[in-house]
Amino acid sequence: MPQPIRRWAVKALSRLLPWRFLLVMTGTVFLADSVLAKDRVTWLAVDTVDQHQSGSRPSVPPHPGPGEQARIWLEAHLPDFDHGHDRASVARIERQIEGTGATYCYANALRTPARESYGLFSDAVLHRLPPRLILRKDRLGLLAPHLNSAKQVVVSTLVNDAKLRGAVTLQRNYGTGIDNILAGTKGLERVSAYSTPSRMLSAGRVDWIIAEPVEHARALQAEPGTQRISTRSFEIAGQVMPVVSYVMCNRTPTARKLIAQLNSIMAGIPERPWERPYLEQLDAHERADLARMTMPKSQ
Repeated sequence: MPQPIRRWAVKALSRLLPWRFLLVMTGTVFLADSVLAKDRVTWLAVDTVDQHQSGSRPSVPPHPGPGEQARIWLEAHLPDFDHGHDRASVARIERQIEGTGATYCYANALRTPARESYGLFSDAVLHRLPPRLILRKDRLGLLAPHLNSAKQVVVSTLVNDAKLRGAVTLQRNYGTGIDNILAGTKGLERVSAYSTPSRMLSAGRVDWIIAEPVEHARALQAEPGTQRISTRSFEIAGQVMPVVSYVMCNRTPTARKLIAQLNSIMAGIPERPWERPYLEQLDAHERADLARMTMPKSQ
């Protein structure tokens, strides 16, 4: 090859080499991205009225409840998925779980026949105390007539005691037995928001409410300036089964894979550390009551 042509060929090749290298590298990056792409899962949390903020707001609740606290632990142990978060009303959560497009999961779901018809459920995630009577400690002496031999509160007599004022939330499901009693009682304060009875109790406007202990504590945590009155919770007669919650997802291939991994993780860790944040918020006698409720029947 003549010298001038050889010099031209070398220069042309030198100009092409960077582009060839770039194409090769771009192809490699594209291939790596394709191989490492993770399935997307959006975790939903209930957006309650007291947490709602105008304008932009965090996609996770500022005061995470037991379900969210468990979700944080479990999510950290599911690295094969791309995790997103959003807050929604209960009605919107139900609609998202009924859909079959993108994958949505909710970490604090109660299992019902209606939900089982359209959702996928994990094994049990959380075991919580059912609603209990939360009483001002300075009223403990007035409660004795309403305790049975197991030291459980008999709500049917309590609601008719004029010395002890109670507050309940309208249209809330406290359990069939309790709901029937409350429906036929006239002397109670009835409010619309779930957190209002807790504030009324702490302000000394009522003597007792019915709620989960952790729920009561969260209601006060959301309003740091709220007055605090010492309280104690009591098991209610007839309410002797724990509240069991699950991860619920819509029916997608990604959800099936996530739930399979989740169940495998939980089965391999008998200490259940994701439940620890909830247990740490209970006092000693509340933990003892929950342990008794969750103890296998053979024991």
